[in-house]
Amino acid sequence: MTLRTLIEALGFAVRPYPLPARLRGTAYALVPAEHRTPRLEPSGAAIPLLALTASQEPQAALRILAARAAQLRLGDAEFGIGAAVTREVAVREALRDALERRSPPTVARRLTAWSDTVRSPLHPAWDVQLDCHLYGDDDSAPWVGAVLRRDDREIRAFGCGTTVRGALGRALDEVLTLAAEDRWSAPDKDPEFVGEVVGVPEGEWVEPAGAELRTVHDGPGGTVVQCRLPGIAPRPEPAGRLAPVDLSLGGDPELTRISRTFHENSKIRAAFRTLPPVDVDRLAPDTRRELARPYRDYGRTRTEQPWPVQGARPLLPLDTALRRRRSAAPMSSRPLQLADVGRVLELSVGITGTARTPDGVELPLRATPSAGGLCSYDLFVLARHVEGLTPGVHYVHPGRRVLQLVADDCPFEDVAAHTGYAGRVGEAAAVVVFVAAFRRGRWKYGERGYRMALIECGHVAQSVVTAAAALGLVAHPLAGFVDDYFDRLVGVNGTDDAVVHLTLLGEART
Repeated sequence: MTLRTLIEALGFAVRPYPLPARLRGTAYALVPAEHRTPRLEPSGAAIPLLALTASQEPQAALRILAARAAQLRLGDAEFGIGAAVTREVAVREALRDALERRSPPTVARRLTAWSDTVRSPLHPAWDVQLDCHLYGDDDSAPWVGAVLRRDDREIRAFGCGTTVRGALGRALDEVLTLAAEDRWSAPDKDPEFVGEVVGVPEGEWVEPAGAELRTVHDGPGGTVVQCRLPGIAPRPEPAGRLAPVDLSLGGDPELTRISRTFHENSKIRAAFRTLPPVDVDRLAPDTRRELARPYRDYGRTRTEQPWPVQGARPLLPLDTALRRRRSAAPMSSRPLQLADVGRVLELSVGITGTARTPDGVELPLRATPSAGGLCSYDLFVLARHVEGLTPGVHYVHPGRRVLQLVADDCPFEDVAAHTGYAGRVGEAAAVVVFVAAFRRGRWKYGERGYRMALIECGHVAQSVVTAAAALGLVAHPLAGFVDDYFDRLVGVNGTDDAVVHLTLLGEART
């Protein structure tokens, strides 16, 4: 982006600023040049936040930030200032900045149906109220005031421009910026309303005679223009704010938009019933029995190996096991014992009890918690050196307590090559593969079912790690792997069911 070049030529730097998922847009922070590279500050020193701006259009946010950089560099507070790639846009921005620093008119008309032309910067599921008002008459520069209300707090912002649409966009960008900083205040008095304007009027206001313009920079990155108008107020100096000092400041929000939107869509809200109205107490007994078997079954077409627990080594006390547990502990080349693997499975996904419903349906209970007992996960074991177990891909069947051989063509060199830790995978005797079965929870929990499936895989993974530690084994969780490869390896489509986590197992080296 050439505007970044302009900002750097003025002696400053731009860093992405985290924007809450309920807001739609991009935010940037203006910081001193020495803080150009987003990183975790090893010294813990605070980063001065010289300016912050947000917009639904990244280029618009950068233009405003470039103007703030020029203002700080030039120190000429009696001028409006504009910065852009071209002089034409810089002049327009300088004029708008000068107009915006005058006092707005006091009489307004309600502006309705504006969202048909200009998109709201708020996520549609956010339970807030956003109102816009149009100030001025046909002979004056249009001003738009925007008021965002939430409970007993509000954010007020103004925007001015040569068109109503431009003024509205500027006001909404200012709302976005203030909301990004969480700068809410007590409610203020609304202006005097003298009518209503439906939609966003067309047309452009002509700049006033006597506007004094001067170009102060025309070089790397673009042009900076100053504009003097009668009655302009100085822009206040930055109030000593600080930028966040963590790694999140280094991430571009555009690269995480989908995950942020997902989290917003999976929220349960007080104002709306976002979960399907499923009353499990009214389900038919046969349906309840079917739901109580949330696992696959590969049948008896391949080798099945019961997982034994007799003969497993004694369990260490919990506090001792957790204090000794280390993911990167050295692994031995000795094979795992099948009874030890069975003990790990028993203490993580095993059926450890039953419950009975009022209508007599017996429900199995697992060692690890699950939302609604739907167990939105499956486990596979990639066996390499496990005594008594055929090398290959095995499905963990918790209902029948067996390991079902799904495929015996599982070259561990290839498995290791499709991870980010090939050397470490090469030390493991087995790999536990965690598959999120998203479809099991969708019918009941909708979008939230995705979140629950990931959480449940985390629950089970921790149970595997804890059980392995109690047996004196090494369990190394691993998230760096090629998704499509492992999905194909265990036979899931990667959409309705997908591999989300791995854990390496091996004997500890003594």
